[in-house]
Amino acid sequence: MSGESLQTTIGFLVANLNRQLERELEENLRPLKLPVDQLRVLQTLASDDAADGLSMSEIARTILIDASTLTKVIDRMISDSLVYRAADPADRRRVRVLLTQKGAALLKTLRPMLDRQEEELRRTFDVLMDDPTPRNFAELLEHFCKRSCDEGSVHWQ
Repeated sequence: MSGESLQTTIGFLVANLNRQLERELEENLRPLKLPVDQLRVLQTLASDDAADGLSMSEIARTILIDASTLTKVIDRMISDSLVYRAADPADRRRVRVLLTQKGAALLKTLRPMLDRQEEELRRTFDVLMDDPTPRNFAELLEHFCKRSCDEGSVHWQ
């Protein structure tokens, strides 16, 4: 890493891009008063492999948050009727978290916004890949990070 600045290291660039994407989501979710962690839980529980619900540890691992934080997130979501807890039919000592109809409906309304964010990232990637100038991974990440700065905040509503 000698000669490199922190801002050009892959770890920093990945973290920077993640923060930008999270901020964009937060801006778009603010009117709904829905935190990004709750959105991630909804997305996780709507996945095909979560039809019978998921354990708290499975959700925490998937959305990359610690268990104590997830407990608070899930409690709030239960209060808002977005998810519910149920005993695991295979082991009554275990608890699974499942999506409610209200949670599924909310995620369905958010799907176009999420699809636009994903599409915008794919378009950025395609443009970078079409560029004949060879780039290393760090340079590609730098361009992803600049896309928001160059275009201003991305609003999908």
